[in-house]
Amino acid sequence: MAEEEEAVEEEVQEEAVEEEYEQESESGEELPEGVEEEDASSWRDLIQDEKLSKHAERFTDLDSLVKANMDSRVKLSKAVVTPGKDDDEESWNAYRTALGVPQDVDGYDFPLPEGVERTDQMMDGEDKWSNIFLDNNVPKATADALVAEFRQELMSMQSDKVAADEEFTRRTEESLKQEWAEDYQKNLIFAARASEKAFGESFEDARHIETSDGNFMLDHPVFVKMFAKLGREMGEGSIGSVVTEGERDSLVERAQSFRDKRNEAMGKGLTAEAQRWDQKELAVLEKLHGTDPIVGTSTRNL
Repeated sequence: MAEEEEAVEEEVQEEAVEEEYEQESESGEELPEGVEEEDASSWRDLIQDEKLSKHAERFTDLDSLVKANMDSRVKLSKAVVTPGKDDDEESWNAYRTALGVPQDVDGYDFPLPEGVERTDQMMDGEDKWSNIFLDNNVPKATADALVAEFRQELMSMQSDKVAADEEFTRRTEESLKQEWAEDYQKNLIFAARASEKAFGESFEDARHIETSDGNFMLDHPVFVKMFAKLGREMGEGSIGSVVTEGERDSLVERAQSFRDKRNEAMGKGLTAEAQRWDQKELAVLEKLHGTDPIVGTSTRNL
């Protein structure tokens, strides 16, 4: 706080000030010694200080000058003045209370959007910002506005990321479908099973590794095609003869639904939920496993 700031003024009740003003008005103002009643019209001439005399030119008579002083006192009685460095803790507490600053960090709120789970990392961040707010005497109303605006900006950023992820997924699927044609789902199963075996217990962690542009590494076409090829070479089986065409379409639709929900959960930061959708998707894809050899456009010569 700036050293030049004045000490906290004692709170003056407006009624008391006005009463004092009325009493002064009733009692009347005595003229300076040696000044006759008829000389009252020249009251400005009685002011010795040049700056005060210049200030007095704004007023037409003594009543308007006194009224301006009265109005200023009333406003000052309601003002919240920052304490100085030498003021005691009681003065600072009164100042914080007048501003609306909570007594401790628990007085600040950090509401979460519906459906978002509070994590340990979030709680650490909230504790950090609560202390920053308190140390800088940030009123709760101001903190609430800042938190709400920050949350809204985060949600907007997450929405943009979800949209970007969905567009990346759409372009990736479109590219692989054109390349693999009717063997698209078969190759996806080979890729999923091969990557799961390759990463072992670290598979779930690997599933959520992101590239520099924020997309999942294992969803990148380069990795999908690599693991599809690896899965076939590892003898993971073949696909196609176990389920009927109708059953196959239904399972493919369910797998896509689970994949979409997984992406949506990841966009919201719900890692545990995203993992559950991963497992559901893999379970459905496994039901598509059959005995036909894989014959993708890019793998006919393998």
